[in-house]
Amino acid sequence: MGAKIRIYKILPICKGLENWGPLHEELLAEIAHDGVEVVQVDLPDVPITSISSSYEADIVAPAHTQAAVRGEAEGFDAVIMGCLLEPGVSAAKELLRIPVVGDTGAAIHLASLVALKFSFVLPGTKPGKGDRALSDIVRRYGFANHVASIRRVAAPTLAFARQEAGLAEVMVNEAKLAIEEDRAQAIIGYGGLDIIRELRSALPVPVVSAIQATVLVAEALARARLAQSKIAFAEPTK
Repeated sequence: MGAKIRIYKILPICKGLENWGPLHEELLAEIAHDGVEVVQVDLPDVPITSISSSYEADIVAPAHTQAAVRGEAEGFDAVIMGCLLEPGVSAAKELLRIPVVGDTGAAIHLASLVALKFSFVLPGTKPGKGDRALSDIVRRYGFANHVASIRRVAAPTLAFARQEAGLAEVMVNEAKLAIEEDRAQAIIGYGGLDIIRELRSALPVPVVSAIQATVLVAEALARARLAQSKIAFAEPTK
């Protein structure tokens, strides 16, 4: 297996470890092995506890980027920058020499290996909120033609952090609609291990957890000694 890969995983919100830490640890435990160490941190000084819009993403982006810089300075082999809206990810790719992995980038690349078309099934209390921003990120990666749909269940993101009852059922129902109506061949899901497992059990297509995908991709890049191109992500003038 070689040397242990150390990954610095950032939850880009205030109280991220308190609200989301246990849920992420459950997901990561399913794919854990002795060759990888994942250290989770959050951003205690940002005034945001959840991110569902470009406005919120832009607020946390500078602190998120600086946290990524700290991860490299502390000797980690790769950095994971959380949130599907990927605040600060492009900036960090310009600054860092180690692999920088965002949630959406990792999830869509894995989904594209097992399907030609995939759908996101995510929380959302307002129709369309966050969809444009997410679509822009997908387009930037070159995967716009692979997205069958972005579907939302009527629940706030923090309901998933609290692992409230009934979420798995509504996620499964929405995912089935994505398959039947939108012709999705894979699903990028959301939530904890219980929801991801329920989706995988109930659906006839592959289900990708973005949280798991980030660690798998970060490890693969670090182990292969690959990081973002400095032609694509040139270092900023200092």
